[in-house]
Amino acid sequence: MTWQSVQTEVLSRIRSGFWRPGQLIPTESELAIEFGCARATVNRALTSLAASGLLERRRKVGTRIAKHPPQRSTLPKTALRNEIEAAGATYGYRLISIRRATPPADIAKLLMLKSGQATLEIRAEFSANDQPYCGEERWIAIDAAPGIEQAPLNEISAFEWLSDNVALNHGSLSVSATSAQNEFVSNALSVQRGTPVLLIERGNWADAVAVTVSRQYFPAGHTLSALY
Repeated sequence: MTWQSVQTEVLSRIRSGFWRPGQLIPTESELAIEFGCARATVNRALTSLAASGLLERRRKVGTRIAKHPPQRSTLPKTALRNEIEAAGATYGYRLISIRRATPPADIAKLLMLKSGQATLEIRAEFSANDQPYCGEERWIAIDAAPGIEQAPLNEISAFEWLSDNVALNHGSLSVSATSAQNEFVSNALSVQRGTPVLLIERGNWADAVAVTVSRQYFPAGHTLSALY
């Protein structure tokens, strides 16, 4: 069991009320036995949650659920379906590929993964009124999104599924100009290699857990209409 999956289970118990605010939780050794992992794995998961303010840790006392956890922000649902339909266009989605794969080093760092740890890598195309709108590359930390590998991603986008099944509550966003550097981007946008495109990179988290990173490519001239 990875530290991310331990973190996800602890978060689930906090959210469900299994562990209440102010309550001491089992020791690292007890949790390590229950989860079948090393104590160091549990320590890393609890340390991360403590850094986010969800847990309070005191030496020789133990770890307890914070009485006043940080207020959750509301993450705007920036699914491309909403963006396209808000413009009065007909939404289209097509899954291109899905596989378990080791992500690029910069993506692994953003998702806080160990070297060589696999993610679910997804590529999809989006259209508006049957015209190319966006090509999306997405990486998902599998342990942070239980059930994602059984999700009907040939029918709905990964972000829509995550929005309904994982408590995403904050994220990051960066915007840059780039070019259609590979076959996927050029095909998704129906442009030639080297054509200027807009790149929007998003990271989405559930409390202290990094869940997913996406790279969305748009034709030059695209207007970003939702920020968070």
